[in-house]
Order: sequence, then structure tokens, then C-alpha cells
Amino acid sequence: MKTMDVFLARQPIFNSKKCVVAYEILYRQGVKNVYHEDYDGDLATTTVVSDALVNFGIEGLTNDKKAFINFTKNLIMENLPLLIPPESLTIEILETVDVDRKFAEKIKYLKGKGYTIALDDFIDDEKFDVIMPYVDIIKVDFLVLGYEGRKIVADKYKIKGIRLLAEKVETYKDFEEAVSLGYELFQGFFFEKPVVCRSKGINVATFNYMEILKETVNEEPSFEKLSTIVKSDMSLTYKLLRLINSPAFYRSSEITSINHALTMLGLNEIRKWVTLIMLRDVSSEKPEEIIKVSLIRAIFSEQVSPYFGLEKREMESFLLGLFSLIDTIMERPLFEVLEQLPLKEDVKSALMGVKNPFHDLIKLLKYYEKGNWDMIIEMTTQHSVDYSVINQLYLDSVIMASKMMNEA
Repeated sequence: MKTMDVFLARQPIFNSKKCVVAYEILYRQGVKNVYHEDYDGDLATTTVVSDALVNFGIEGLTNDKKAFINFTKNLIMENLPLLIPPESLTIEILETVDVDRKFAEKIKYLKGKGYTIALDDFIDDEKFDVIMPYVDIIKVDFLVLGYEGRKIVADKYKIKGIRLLAEKVETYKDFEEAVSLGYELFQGFFFEKPVVCRSKGINVATFNYMEILKETVNEEPSFEKLSTIVKSDMSLTYKLLRLINSPAFYRSSEITSINHALTMLGLNEIRKWVTLIMLRDVSSEKPEEIIKVSLIRAIFSEQVSPYFGLEKREMESFLLGLFSLIDTIMERPLFEVLEQLPLKEDVKSALMGVKNPFHDLIKLLKYYEKGNWDMIIEMTTQHSVDYSVINQLYLDSVIMASKMMNEA
């Protein structure tokens, strides 16, 4: 069989409390025929499932939460879902599937094995009536169905015990509407939008974080000044010592001196971990996924920046990704937050939407999160970059971010 490059992206699925309960694993196949009529969905799905299991581990990609994966009719009939344990998988049935007696029997069989069954892009098509007794979740595309259609589906199926998942929830208003209609699960980019327009103040701890970041980007940073800032904050001192003695920074002996800890970390690691700690502190009321997305963006931006003409600016690329959702986290207008961040003007401009090499990184990040492989391939082609290398860097970033979140 010919080796095929694999694209994997994942999108979080939230409950009504905005906690992540699952991830959808998105996939595509090929360079020129991403949406071509002879696109081999069976081969693409088979390759992605096997790659997720063998090379990355399904648990690592989903943080031990359930994976939502679309399966073609052929692969369902061939029992491909059985490769993944039922406690780790929700089988998504495509809206284009032709439902016949044998297919209905297979869905009944998989349901009996303990698998969760979901209907994707559901528009209340009667052809699914025969398998509806085995369906656990109905996914409704909020960009396809208007309010009346969303309500009709909700009223008809929630009384049957079927859970409703709102797809492509782009704004917090959409989220609130979905909740009011009885939807229990939510998927989309509403978490990138500020929930309210009130402003969060900058507390003492956050101010200290900012001071550390400013010092690390000075032309001649002073470890003595950094040490003084850290020592002035008992909480920050504790977090730094806990970090430096964690498995992520294994040392032959424990470190108890702030000066020694800072020196051992080095400026780049100080920037990374201080920003991560800062984001976690100022986003205590936000879903953990927002921080994780920010961290994935930061690591990915740093890794791919040399391929996009940003050699020797990897750290600024890291900060670009890390702060790309800072307005949501701080619940303040972006231009106000950027005034207080120690970023160069071209980085700030990119965050505000100005087109430059840094802005290309932001676009690339969002294309990956939405699984927009057409645009990913177009961008990598424009920059004469091997898309398979960039794809691998994204997957590595997802795994690395999960590890950092667990250790921080």
C-alpha cells in the first residue's frame, strides 16, 4: 500500500459548564484531492485511525477523553471502530450514509458492544428512523439550521433521551441559545470570544509576571533583577521552585536558591513557564481548554517560525501564539491588553490583524484548529515548506502542551 501523509487536528467538545468532555479528531487525505470527487474516504479514515492508535496513542490526543471520529459506511460494516475501545470512542455516522437493513443491524451490534453512536450534521432526515433507537447523540450544525430548525430537532429528540450537540457554535450568543433549547454538548469557537465586556484588573501577581517578561526581552537582561521580582512574590517563588524540581527539569540535586533556579532555567524557559503560570492564574474562571489552546499555539508557532521566514525570532513567535487569546482570558479589548505586553510592534500588529509574517502564523494556527487542509496546503506551498513536516510539528505541539499542562 502506498504511504500516505496523515493530517490530524482535534476540536474540543464542551458541556454546558464549558468543561471539555471529548475531542473530535478531524482528518483529510492527500494534497491535490482534498475535496476531489474521487477522494477515498475509507483509506483516509483507516490511515488516521491506525496512525492515532500506533504513532500517537488515542489517549494522548484526547487526554483520556472520548474521541469523536467520522466513519464511512464501508468501514463501519468492516468493524473498523472495534480497533478502539468503546470507552474511548464515539462513532459518528455521516449524513450521507445510505441506511439499509444490514447497516442498521451493524449499528445495533456496535451499540451492544458499548459504543456511543452519534449522527453528524443531522437535519431530521427520516432515513435515520430505523437506527434512532441506538443513537446516543445528535449533532446539529448551527451554521446550516436556523433557530426554528434547531428548536424542532431539540423538541423532538431530547424527550427521547438523545443528547443534543450544537456544532459550529461561533459566538457566546449561539452558546446561550443552544443551552436554552436543551443542547447539552457544544463544539465550535465560541470559547475564543469574550463572554462579557467587563474589564479584569491587573493584580500584583500579574504585574510581577509582566515585569519578568519585560526584563527577559531586554537586550541585557539581569538575573539579579529577575531574582528580586520573584522573591517579592511568595506564590511565584513557590511555583518556580516546584517547577524546577519537577520531572520536566530533572536535576541531580534539588534547587532551593532562586538565583540558581533562574540560571538553570535560562531566559527562554523563564519566559515560557512564567507566561504559562500567568495565563493559568488570570484565567481561573475560564475553561482549561483555553489555556491549552494558547499553549499549543505557542509551541507550534515557535516550531514553525523558521519555516516562515522568522529565523531567530522563535521566542517572539512563542509569545505570539501564547497571547493570541489573551483578550478572551483577560476579558478586555485586545488593544488595551497589548499595551501592557512586552512585545515588538510587528508582533502586536499581527495580533491586531495586520498582514505580516507573524500574522501568517496566526492564520496557520486557525486553519489547523478548523481542519482547513486546503488553506494549510496553500500556505505551505507558498512558503515552499513540506506540509508533512509542518503537520508533524502540530501533532508534536499538541502532545507537548498536554505534558506541560500536567507538570506546571
